[in-house]
Amino acid sequence: MTFIDSLRNYLSPQILVILCLGFISGVPYGVLMDPLNYWLSEEGIEKSTIGLLSLVFLIYSLKVFWAPLVDRLKIPGLHILGQRKSWLFLSQFVTGSIILSISFVEPKESLNIFVYLILAIGFFSATQDICADALRIELVEKRELGEASAVFVIGWRIGAILLSGVATFYLAELFGWSFAYQMIGIIVIFLSFIFLILIREPTREIRPAKDFFKEPLGWLKDSFLAPLKDLYLRYKNHLLLLLLLIFTYRLSDMFLGPMAMPFYRETGFTKIEVAEITNFYGLIMTILGGLFAGASVHRYGLSKNLVAGAILTPLTNLPFIYLNMIGHDVNFLIVTITLDNFTQGFVNVMGVTILGTIVSKSFTATQFAFLVALVSVPPRIVSGGSGIIVDNMGFHEFFIICALLGIPAIIFSIMAHKRRQELGFE
Repeated sequence: MTFIDSLRNYLSPQILVILCLGFISGVPYGVLMDPLNYWLSEEGIEKSTIGLLSLVFLIYSLKVFWAPLVDRLKIPGLHILGQRKSWLFLSQFVTGSIILSISFVEPKESLNIFVYLILAIGFFSATQDICADALRIELVEKRELGEASAVFVIGWRIGAILLSGVATFYLAELFGWSFAYQMIGIIVIFLSFIFLILIREPTREIRPAKDFFKEPLGWLKDSFLAPLKDLYLRYKNHLLLLLLLIFTYRLSDMFLGPMAMPFYRETGFTKIEVAEITNFYGLIMTILGGLFAGASVHRYGLSKNLVAGAILTPLTNLPFIYLNMIGHDVNFLIVTITLDNFTQGFVNVMGVTILGTIVSKSFTATQFAFLVALVSVPPRIVSGGSGIIVDNMGFHEFFIICALLGIPAIIFSIMAHKRRQELGFE
């Protein structure tokens, strides 16, 4: 199989369905970011309140606690659609309905109600993500996980950034925020019905469900402990290596992220330059990196690409050091963003593909949510100290530290490559 054949696989119907699945998953997350903050700021809501509302994103990391319900609990009346489709439809329809409801609430006059609706969007869209993560693993063959991960990430970014992050601002400018959120809500509701037609219920091993009312302890054990036990039994000889690989693989990139915008501003780049180069052009390069990663995994396997991604991450942090030295240089900013965002797209797909390879299709939703929490929460906590380092040492030393943080991932990915057969990373 040639590399071109791998790229051609992106046009297969199931891969295109997963692209759409990523798109609708990104939309609710996007409306909770920049548009919401801008709307609240325009309404005169205090900055401290806006800042506290950002804690809603913790819900996406905490979804591991109800992911077992998505795996095991049947929804009365809807379960005839299938376990995955019933939960997906319910979470999408309710998410869209709440986004629509927000358009009828005045934030300044009914702030408490507004906050409750925001939290509800976070909960139901996180539930949608649990279903979407499971479906994009269960709907494809193992060798197609790279392409599935790539198109899902691309679809997510299009939904979160282009629809929620760009179109919402245009609609708000022309017709007001209420109309903008009404349109986004209607789109999500409409797509929830479309997905009933587009998506088939995946074929997977479904274990007999225990009755919660007859065997409450047995149900809890079966739903919450059995998935973790399954992970341990399948990887017990290599579990520590897997956990270290998952924890460190995107640590360098995530540590640099929070300080990128302050760096651009202090270096003298204008808002327009940041918007056009780091956001719009950067999104294009991220998409290209993701597409390349998916095709490369299909052609060359996961383990080789894991090592390549681990090496590229610290290397593409180095241009930031030179950009910091030369100051405001638009041409070199383009070079920096080209290398950094292409690598981000590549590495992001590698990280998602690792998780998709590790999980069992008997516990897809629960295990994936657990691993996502593991891969996102600790690095986020660590990256919280990035500003302290910049304040005390400056950007030059900070970027060096970011590059050095990529070394453990290189070591662990090489170790994983050597054990690729046992890990299933062929």
